[in-house]
Amino acid sequence: MDSQEASDSTATVGSSNAHDYRSAVAIAAGFAVVLLLMMVMVMIGLERIGQVHDRLDVIVHEHNVKTELLNNMRTAARERSVTLLRLSITDDPFDLDAGIMEFRAHASDFMVNRNQLEAMPLTEREQALLTEGRELTSSAVEVQERVLNKILDDDLEAATSWLLEQAIPMQNEVLANLGTLLELQQEASEAAARDTAEQYRNAVQFMSLLGTAALLIGIVVAVAVLRRSRDIEAELFREKERAQVTLHAIGDAVITIDTDGRIDYLNPVAEHLTGWSDAEARDEQLDRVFRTIREDDGQLLPHPLVDMVPDGTTCSLNQDTILVSRDGHEYAIEEVSAPIRDRTGAVIGAALVFRDVSRAREMARDLSWAATHDCLTSLANRLEFERRLRQLVTSAHHDGREHALLYMDLDQFKLVNDTCGHGAGDDLLCQLTSHMQAQLRESDTLARLGGDEFGVLLESCPLQRAEEIAEKLRRAMEQFRFDWDGRMFRIGISIGVVPVRGEHGDAAQFMSEADAACYLAKERGRNRIHVSRPDDAALCRHQGEMNCLQRINHALENDQFWLYGQHIEPITSGGPRHIEVLLRMINDEGAITPPSTFIPAAERYGLMAAIDRWVIDRVLQVARHTAPTDGHFAINLSGQSLCERGMLDYIVERIQTSGVAPGRLCFEITETAAIANLNQASRFVNTLRAMGCCFSLDDFGTGMASFGYLKTLRVDYLKIDGSFVRDMSDDPISHAMVESIHHIGQVMGIKTVAECVSHEDLLPPLRAIGIDYAQGFGLHLPEPLEPCPVPSQASTTDTRYA
Repeated sequence: MDSQEASDSTATVGSSNAHDYRSAVAIAAGFAVVLLLMMVMVMIGLERIGQVHDRLDVIVHEHNVKTELLNNMRTAARERSVTLLRLSITDDPFDLDAGIMEFRAHASDFMVNRNQLEAMPLTEREQALLTEGRELTSSAVEVQERVLNKILDDDLEAATSWLLEQAIPMQNEVLANLGTLLELQQEASEAAARDTAEQYRNAVQFMSLLGTAALLIGIVVAVAVLRRSRDIEAELFREKERAQVTLHAIGDAVITIDTDGRIDYLNPVAEHLTGWSDAEARDEQLDRVFRTIREDDGQLLPHPLVDMVPDGTTCSLNQDTILVSRDGHEYAIEEVSAPIRDRTGAVIGAALVFRDVSRAREMARDLSWAATHDCLTSLANRLEFERRLRQLVTSAHHDGREHALLYMDLDQFKLVNDTCGHGAGDDLLCQLTSHMQAQLRESDTLARLGGDEFGVLLESCPLQRAEEIAEKLRRAMEQFRFDWDGRMFRIGISIGVVPVRGEHGDAAQFMSEADAACYLAKERGRNRIHVSRPDDAALCRHQGEMNCLQRINHALENDQFWLYGQHIEPITSGGPRHIEVLLRMINDEGAITPPSTFIPAAERYGLMAAIDRWVIDRVLQVARHTAPTDGHFAINLSGQSLCERGMLDYIVERIQTSGVAPGRLCFEITETAAIANLNQASRFVNTLRAMGCCFSLDDFGTGMASFGYLKTLRVDYLKIDGSFVRDMSDDPISHAMVESIHHIGQVMGIKTVAECVSHEDLLPPLRAIGIDYAQGFGLHLPEPLEPCPVPSQASTTDTRYA
């Protein structure tokens, strides 16, 4: 076309001049320029297109690699959690070993892929997410290792608790972090596509400018190049769309459809799950290939994409879906759908991404069952039992219904475990479970609350009927015989019965009351029933002791004991003054609890040795800051401390490291405790007296059957029981007892102390007898030896108790 225009222009010039050399040169030059421009245009256009094509290839390859590595990391992390779940429920040692190897292998796969990803070019956002992911992974791995250790220690209950409450949530955070990185890849791909499109538009504009300046041949060439570039661009865009779908489809099944709901692509995973090949499924309607039903009732689920392709962003669909493949096989799946858009943003179809979660869903059901049931007996566990109890309490409060709670503890179960092993104990529990279930109604809940503890919830059951059921259970257990390798065992059961009514209490109170009732049944001889009633004094006493026990433990942990002291004055000799150390307990508000309230509970539940240790440590601190002339400290030792292994060594070590002279310490032991533990008491006395400490025999005379043991027990002081001292003025027998005890002490070289001297009128007869020391409110009222442990509430009230 350019040549034709040149010919026409030369025809108008004239005959010979039309072929003028200069004109010819100009035309030739112009044509050469046009050709040169066309060549430059073609070269620049091809170079631009090639650059864009190469850039897109690099971007697609880079993000494909990143996405593959991220999906490998996600798969390794997910499979590691699945392996840990399987380990928590297996009891096969070979499966356990194989699972541990698989568990470690997944960690190795995760780290290899992460290292490869970190070696690639990363944006600041990707680097930050990877750093965050490393921290999340470190925390998750630490918890998973703890769960694995619990599994290896055969502590499956703790392993399951850690797994549900910490490991799985932490692993989900790791997966969420990887998901964010995958989203970044998608965003980067879309940004690259936009950048590529912009470059294409720039190239087209540039070529259009060149084509405008060129002649017709240049325009023709430019149009051809433009058409070709558009074809390449459209082809590249289609490849990009397929690449984006592939990014989402790695490891998952992918189906793409057009706007009419007809299938145009299935990846291999989708082919496997649906039973259709890609070629067979082409142009088929989605609901013909992708057939789904509801998991709970099997009802057919029409897919939303059949009626309308979504025009929004990616969305999750029904998560309780079962996919029915072409051959009838069923898969539990999770699915998401997303629209596919062309370069203008118009929706041209949709992508359906789904994966098989049959195994994970089955394991989740198993974990859910294990979280509420005892693995050995298949009964409800304590957690589920307490949940159902709360429901009954709510029913009692709101509907006025009456229920009952049984708390049961097997008698002699430890005998079976100790003599025949835990295998026999487990078999016994399984047999007893079946035996107990046979005695209960279908509406009743039987649960295993602990090792040999069981609970029963009797719904809509009055107290009288509950007693009958409890007695029926007791008789059944009494008649039951357990045979193990020819050895026959009888098993009894202690049962606490508590009515669940709406007048008072929550689930925790009812459980506590039932536990206390069961304890009383055991305490009163075992194999019996104790029914909790409103006026049950024994139950109230036990619960009061348990409450006091909690306060004692709290006081030990928070140093909320308070030392008081009462003088022991010399009345006939010039000996040193003694200070008997007395103990008070202070609550958080500063109220004082006297020893008569908490000492019996401490003795009953074995806490006296711990209290004695606290007192010894604190007395040594006080003695370090007082002068020797201030007196000697008399410390009471309980019978439990005399019998506790290691207590004597502890006292010796504390005295040696304190810097306090042993001669300033006098330990008081009661006569009854000394007689009951004579050998141990003698060891205490001999060891500590050899260091320089003194000993007093407290409450002397109350348990006296003979003075002979005084030859074995070398003490320095006899404290005459106050019951004799108080009445000696009016009772000749008491006077004679005090006199005889003093005489024996004088013969054996032991000084005597009169207790409970309530008024000074008792001093003359005591001096007349020759008593060495006296102690009582008539001489000195107890007073604090140190500041109150709750300074803001400091109080010196209630000092009457010794």
